[in-house]
Amino acid sequence: MSESHARRLYLNGASAEENSKTLTGPETTFRIVYWDISCVAATARDMLAYGKAIWTDEVHNKTDGWNERIATPYEVLPLLNVIAPDGKELVLSESIVIDQYLAKKFNLLGNNEYEEWTIKAHYSNIHYLRERSLMKMTWTWSDKRAEALELFLEKTLPDFIASHEFHLRGNGSNGHYVGDRLSLADIHLVNVMDHFSQLPNGERFTAQFTRSELLTKVRQNVESNPQIAAWRKSEEWEGFRKGSVEVYTITVNDLPKSIKK
Repeated sequence: MSESHARRLYLNGASAEENSKTLTGPETTFRIVYWDISCVAATARDMLAYGKAIWTDEVHNKTDGWNERIATPYEVLPLLNVIAPDGKELVLSESIVIDQYLAKKFNLLGNNEYEEWTIKAHYSNIHYLRERSLMKMTWTWSDKRAEALELFLEKTLPDFIASHEFHLRGNGSNGHYVGDRLSLADIHLVNVMDHFSQLPNGERFTAQFTRSELLTKVRQNVESNPQIAAWRKSEEWEGFRKGSVEVYTITVNDLPKSIKK
């Protein structure tokens, strides 16, 4: 990737104090820079909808955009540009950081320090399920994909579901990971379940998730939020979903040389 992406500093000429005001200001707007797919930008988009934020998507085409020189801090997307009312803006990178920033901004990290870190722990484990699948199953060599798929379906995913049912049951089986309202963990679980539905053989992943009444209840709680529900009915959301379905047909054998590197 180093040949196809330009590096970008976080520093933007403003002081740390000015940037902090931009991050915490009530009238900030946002721009997400990402490919025309869901994946690691999906949770952030749901939270922006939840928070009734004003945001735009700077969309780069997944087919011919891999080799664009998009300036980023670490040569990867997504980015979140945070824009102050006076037009000053700063960049956040790394999807985990973006998600946790938006969760804090929109009060999706519980009611106290303990709840915040518990939510982040659930979030981290949910996030890692997708990362394992991408590394070991989705973009593996084409002759290894069938074996990797079966191992994931027979071992990795059932273990994940059992662990998360354990914690959801411990919170009263109310469809929330912590307390009785939406959190970053709830929203992230639904987006990661969405991700698996968009993969080849997605119906097999979906069948396992759907059999879990506790995970299904989390989905129902997230999708019943009016703002998130409206976003998920939009043409833009559907376009990102379709883009993901298309891109995940690719295996390592099919990737551009710049990605393999």
